[in-house]
Amino acid sequence: MEKFHDYIVRSLVNGSSAVLSVAATAAATEKAHRLHGTSPIATAALGRVLTLAGIMGVGMKEGQEVTIQVRCTGPLGGVLAQGNWKGEVRGYVSQPLVVLPSRQGGKLNVEDAVGKGSELSVIRDLGMKEPYVGTVAVHHGGIACDLASYFLQSEQLPTACGAGVLVGTEGTVLASGGFIVHTPSGVEKDTVEHIERNLGELGSLSELLKAGDTPEILTTRILAGVSHKVVEKRELVYHCRCSRFRAERALVLLGKEALERIIHDEGKGEVTCPFCSRTYHFDSTKMLELSLKAKSSGGDSR
Repeated sequence: MEKFHDYIVRSLVNGSSAVLSVAATAAATEKAHRLHGTSPIATAALGRVLTLAGIMGVGMKEGQEVTIQVRCTGPLGGVLAQGNWKGEVRGYVSQPLVVLPSRQGGKLNVEDAVGKGSELSVIRDLGMKEPYVGTVAVHHGGIACDLASYFLQSEQLPTACGAGVLVGTEGTVLASGGFIVHTPSGVEKDTVEHIERNLGELGSLSELLKAGDTPEILTTRILAGVSHKVVEKRELVYHCRCSRFRAERALVLLGKEALERIIHDEGKGEVTCPFCSRTYHFDSTKMLELSLKAKSSGGDSR
């Protein structure tokens, strides 16, 4: 994975409020593939969501985090990824071993793996009491187009999104990346049409990345003929924040009765992190200690 360099480039269109963010995410997507043992189609779906969550995350303020969750009617079951202001991403897919016939030209059939009638939710943790949650129906299944629909429907923000993952014959990631370009109301019509025309001529994003296009080069392609300036370059990394303390807290939240049943039935407990597959083991003594910290189903502390 050392051959890949993951980062995001953010640019502003001069004289307007249009913002373009372009990311290279092959290292993060390959790490997710290795952690979860994903099939090529699951790798492609997870990589797309990781990419878009990473781009959204770096645009947030300190301490904030975004989650993109796709509840799939198709065989993937669900895809979830988180990104934060530090450029950290992590994610997982419910059914990592899904295999479907490829589309014409050998393209992975992510759309059918997600399934029509699915739902895409964006959960923004802004450090307040409750997170902001917006949900839209999935009409396309390619994930990027559906996220663009979310921005327009839930945030009234005209947006174009793209994400692509290229997986080799042995299942390893050859290229991964994506972009989000916001063109809020007030951006000149000519500017929007110019960007749309450039996007229409862009071609396969994953193939361009595999051929050596960097986020900077892709930025010049998408904003060709449009005056702009690069305002930020941020590193991106797959990083899981799980810990033994967090695993203990998760067990305590199950409640006193649930923990007592686990002790009675299993004599021990374990928690497996869905983001990195690490398992934390707890013996009966520790489980008893945690049960004493937990609340009963009636809400009383014992």
